Amino acid sequence: MASSTALWSAPAFNRTNIRDGMQAKRSCSSHLLPTWTPGVHVPFSKHQLTAAVAPNKEIRGFSERFLGFERNASSFRASKSSHLRAYGTDDSTYETKGLATLEKELPSQTSVAMQKDMESWIEEIREMFRTLDWGEESPSPYDTAWICLIPAVDGSEGPQFPKSLQWIVENQFEDGSWGLPDFFRVSNNVLNTLACLIALKKWNIAPDSITRGENFLRKNMDQMEDDPERTCGFELVFPALIDDAKQLDLDLPYHLEFIEQMRATKAKKLQKLPLDVVHKIKTTILFSLEGVRDIVDWEQIQNLQSENGSFLGSVASTACAYLRTGNKRCLDFLTAVLAKNNDTAPTAYPVDIFEPCWMVDRLQRLGLARYFESEIDACMQFVYNQFSQENGRVGWMAAKGAYTDMDDTAMAFRLLRLHGFDVNSTDSFEWYRTPEGGWCCLPGELSLGTTNLFSFFRACETGFPEEADLIEGLAWTRKLLLDRFKKNDLRDKYVISKTLASEVATALANPWSQTMPRMEHRAYIDNYGTDDVWIGKVLYRLPKINNTTFLKLAKADFNMCQKKHQEELKGLLRWNRELVFKSERCADDKTLIICFFAGAGCLPAPQLSLARRAFTQLCLLTVLLDDFFDSTEESLAAKAQFVAACRSRDPKLMDGAGSNAQLLFESMYSILSDVIVDGSFLQGRDISQAVYDAWFRLVECHLKQAEWKDPNIQPSLEEYLEVAGVSISMEAVASVVQYFLGENITEEMSQSPHTKRLTKLMNTITRHTNDMATFQKEKLENTQNLVSISTRDGATHSQVLESFRNLVDDQMRQLVKEVLCPSETDGVLPKAARHFYFDFVRATMYSYSADLLLTSEVSERDGIAWPAFELHDMARKMQFVNRILFEPVLY
Repeated sequence: MASSTALWSAPAFNRTNIRDGMQAKRSCSSHLLPTWTPGVHVPFSKHQLTAAVAPNKEIRGFSERFLGFERNASSFRASKSSHLRAYGTDDSTYETKGLATLEKELPSQTSVAMQKDMESWIEEIREMFRTLDWGEESPSPYDTAWICLIPAVDGSEGPQFPKSLQWIVENQFEDGSWGLPDFFRVSNNVLNTLACLIALKKWNIAPDSITRGENFLRKNMDQMEDDPERTCGFELVFPALIDDAKQLDLDLPYHLEFIEQMRATKAKKLQKLPLDVVHKIKTTILFSLEGVRDIVDWEQIQNLQSENGSFLGSVASTACAYLRTGNKRCLDFLTAVLAKNNDTAPTAYPVDIFEPCWMVDRLQRLGLARYFESEIDACMQFVYNQFSQENGRVGWMAAKGAYTDMDDTAMAFRLLRLHGFDVNSTDSFEWYRTPEGGWCCLPGELSLGTTNLFSFFRACETGFPEEADLIEGLAWTRKLLLDRFKKNDLRDKYVISKTLASEVATALANPWSQTMPRMEHRAYIDNYGTDDVWIGKVLYRLPKINNTTFLKLAKADFNMCQKKHQEELKGLLRWNRELVFKSERCADDKTLIICFFAGAGCLPAPQLSLARRAFTQLCLLTVLLDDFFDSTEESLAAKAQFVAACRSRDPKLMDGAGSNAQLLFESMYSILSDVIVDGSFLQGRDISQAVYDAWFRLVECHLKQAEWKDPNIQPSLEEYLEVAGVSISMEAVASVVQYFLGENITEEMSQSPHTKRLTKLMNTITRHTNDMATFQKEKLENTQNLVSISTRDGATHSQVLESFRNLVDDQMRQLVKEVLCPSETDGVLPKAARHFYFDFVRATMYSYSADLLLTSEVSERDGIAWPAFELHDMARKMQFVNRILFEPVLY
């Protein structure tokens, strides 16, 4: 190949061309994407990006970039590297689909009909946000029946709420019971039916309904002893209802042994909560006052009434309180509840903290947050206002002095932290500490439900280095969840979900710091429950949290993004095969696919095409550079010649070098030139110097490590970290891709102390993780490694590895802090860039992770206890590649 006489520089950057290009009208294949006014720089959100696949290295105009024309890129061929072997790319038994298969399966575009469906679903969910108020729950016959017991306040005969009583008559099931439609649980239906019969009997209406209800109870009450899913407070309210039914002379089996068992259980529970405590502080007894109405002091109890007039948001408890005290605030609350729910009553109301938190959590985990960013921001501000008002704790409802619980607090804490709000773990969770050193969901509670544990576990994953309570809580919750999983005992006392065990297992096997957003989305699509049933005093559903609309949109969006990814990947595979550069170390398509998989995993949104392309090409370039400098076939002089040519950006300095070195130089020049043009276009300024500096620093560090292969050279640990932290290549890739995320990155930002801290953390975490995984192999290759250097002074491999694991954990927490809650404001990178740094590290951590779910197996080699990295771990990773890139979600 003839060497070019031109110095290495990008095509001329022309601001006029940029302005001309910006005048073109935005054109994109899907009108579901956010709008953009031409000529105006938009501060895009963290999930939204401007651009599709670039046409070529010349700036042709803005509209062409959105039409997705393929670039006539210069040639480049990737080879294998240790960076990617953790994915299993060096084992031919783990296959991904290649170009031929991809061309056969690739759909042309998302159908017009599906786009219309998606628009409809998006609007339906936006309407859910617009109508957020006190919450939306399925009606509770039990609580509605308690309201029906209230006589007319004007002194006339009959109930105060006759429409509610009529609803009870009209909603009896064919078997004579009341309960949750399409979901039968004997205890739930017995409890609801008892309450409804008492209401009907009190007003002497619907005798046929009463008879049918009595028949149901006589047939089913003796089955309750075997029902494992009794509702909350059942042992308190059931005996009281039996007494009411007996006074009204309902024909029921009052002699059952189960009834006496419940009376004994009730007495035992009340012994643990003395009345003087019940009268002074808010406890869960307030949620079931109707069950203890004959023993509490109602004058004192009224001092614990919530600001909205309820008692812990329990409709039945509040109705009972009104019947006993005539408290007008109780009646006002009950009247408002019926007005908001078509003359019916939910069991726990309002849920105006619980509902938006769980909605946002579901939408984020399904990968749908980018469609609802303004709505989510409004929800988070509302939750934060209540969070701050209650000193860092929340319950299911927003009211001054509301009863708080760890489940809602943990969910709110995690969401607020992820959205950049200032939250303090001590304020939030110290309240729920137990004398035994653990945590509880409600003060005085004997055991945590699985979902409570899981919410706290996920909150602890976002801990900062100084938050010792969250570090301890993470280990504590993980152990308990693992123990329950091993015992096949993940049943929860607050929700009935078919997929809860799978959801927990997925989170334990794929910690938040070791997975990628796209993988989270795909896994949760499988685990999201559309028909979960929640357990309160009765069973109920929350249609804004569990519904088919979320899932239909998530599946359609996943498939739409996957089609977009496949289009991009098809172009990259062709680009990879039409190469001028060919060497003996050429890799197959799998290496490119793995690189693209990481890019799509970190940056899945369809608007991020340019970012994914740049990420993939730059990762492939790092693979090639790594192999070149590791190669024993290339002399140290040839490597020094390559670095000198890079320093001068002068291809002439490659004259006389081997063909592989010359071709590598040309490939590096071509890829970086294309990336510079695209990045400069998006930023509206020349980024070439920043790109050159980052990549020249990378090749210099590669050369330094090549020099260290001389056994007479022994770098210190500090020297090694300074060089090897850069040669891990994370900095070179991330510092360039950040320009492609739709946000304005100034030179001040890219050079700020905060960005330098982010970069150092990223380099440190990935270098330590890499060296822990590869030190045995590199020892055989006479390559310096953190582990081998750290054992020079006599430390054992086990000691070094343990200290490195602790360091990586601490540095990861520090990275989380720098990403989510920067300590300063000047020069801080925008959200999308910061989150990309974190997600890039997560992708790398995933590449080195093994499937150690529910196993502690180790193998002894060289006196070291090694985790059992089995071949199926690599197969599992390759299966994830196929699931993310090639296998659409089935409807």
